[in-house]
Amino acid sequence: MQAKITSVYDEGALVGTSLIGAKGFAVLIETGGRKILFDTGRRGRYLLHNLMFLDIRPESIDKVVISHGHASHTGGLDDILKTREAHMNIYAPASAAGERRLLGAKGIRIPAEFSERADVLEVRDWMEIAEKTFVSRPMDIGDDQTEVFMVLLSKKGPVVISACSHAGVDMIMEAVKKRFGSYPHTYIGGVHIGRKGKEKASAITTSFIEKNCLDLHLNHCTGVRGMMYLRADMGLRGVNDFYAGSVLRLDM
Repeated sequence: MQAKITSVYDEGALVGTSLIGAKGFAVLIETGGRKILFDTGRRGRYLLHNLMFLDIRPESIDKVVISHGHASHTGGLDDILKTREAHMNIYAPASAAGERRLLGAKGIRIPAEFSERADVLEVRDWMEIAEKTFVSRPMDIGDDQTEVFMVLLSKKGPVVISACSHAGVDMIMEAVKKRFGSYPHTYIGGVHIGRKGKEKASAITTSFIEKNCLDLHLNHCTGVRGMMYLRADMGLRGVNDFYAGSVLRLDM
């Protein structure tokens, strides 16, 4: 069995394509005949555009996992539901529940007209939502928020897909070791460096090297400068861009 992981929403997009790059994060995981969308980006119309370009029908998506309640991870959910008739389960930590604020909505808010199309299932602990495909227990990220990440069990061992890694790369890898008996060998997604500089990048580099997690496919909140710092410490071959349109395949 092989798993296919495709970046469908990110600040960067593959050159020479009509894919849209915009603030946010979403990846599609295809494994065992299932399609799982992990986060939905910020703008639904951009997400739908990218899915169409990549020949992915929203109706074919079996499940959605929401990492946390920030708008750049939940914003496209309504538009996914608008395009579907079939029921779908949405997995999320309780803190991702939506609310209206002065500057707009935050988190998951399913309009009443789509309520019969989806159920939101609270993630409280590790959950296996497809064969060898897991959602983590919620990890505290401050401000009464939690974040979940995903793990695929490849033939080589655990593979992490993390939207932002707000809890810290080291804590995430320790949680994987505790649950599955070994550290991840591959890490996909954001590691939240942004503009925070060399010191944070150096700490993240140390974690990856000490735990022998040397196959990185990073995007979103890692930031261009963060990627530069990581490459300075780890070299070009181990730190790969994972912009919209990028694909990674795993033997499961």
